[in-house]
Amino acid sequence: MKKKKLFISNLAWEHRNFNLVKELIKINQFNGIDIAPIKISNNWKNLIKVSKKTSKDLRKEKIKVNAIQGIYFKKNFNIFKKKGKYIPNIYNHTVNILDICKIYKCKKIIIGSSEFRKKGKLNINAANTIFINFFKGFKKILNKKKIYLCLETIPYQYNEDFIFDFYHMLYLVKKINCKWIKINFDSSLFHFKKFDKNLLFKNLKYVENIQVTQKYFEYFLNPSKHNIKFCRSLKLSPNIKNISLEIISQKTDINKINYSMKNFKRLVQN
Repeated sequence: MKKKKLFISNLAWEHRNFNLVKELIKINQFNGIDIAPIKISNNWKNLIKVSKKTSKDLRKEKIKVNAIQGIYFKKNFNIFKKKGKYIPNIYNHTVNILDICKIYKCKKIIIGSSEFRKKGKLNINAANTIFINFFKGFKKILNKKKIYLCLETIPYQYNEDFIFDFYHMLYLVKKINCKWIKINFDSSLFHFKKFDKNLLFKNLKYVENIQVTQKYFEYFLNPSKHNIKFCRSLKLSPNIKNISLEIISQKTDINKINYSMKNFKRLVQN
């Protein structure tokens, strides 16, 4: 069985400390990173220029980009507001991120924003219809670009009021019916209630990306028993080749990042 390719999200550190983290990526033999663009550029206006420079630097270091994430951060987007008035803006911004993927030679975009899909008092059936139709609108360009949109189920404890159940996400992805629109499976689904991991393995054809997180995106210092079991299952699965570790921290703690990476690799790597 081939070794899993391991990645870590750049949400775990301040960008000014990236050079220190690059050394940890090499030491711990990770393959690369998941990138939240706003962590690098601080705004969306100069994203192309910054991405080209960052991509060049990463190639020199032989650090691959697994996925782009956090694509609606600070954009104040919501597909349910004002009967879709802002949907063209959301669509165009997402298409711009497809171009960013090309710069990084990356094939995946993770979409897990709760604000972007906060339905409020909107009827669930109406919300489903709007959501499905919005993502159906990407079929043509995704077929052309050959890049995956990976939609994420988020526990309602993280301020999610729409897609907090894996069955619901499965339903939506099947209705969208596009080979380039699949699921980003995050182990946060284990944090607040029991989850049958076999549901994931039975539906792997609908899953394109997998992230492992601790509750509230803390460092992977003392992995929960659910994450330990889940990581071991990932390790034994020949169909899962790439796995990401997601930590969110406003400050850089190199020692904690290093220890988290070692714990993660020990659990999922062969």
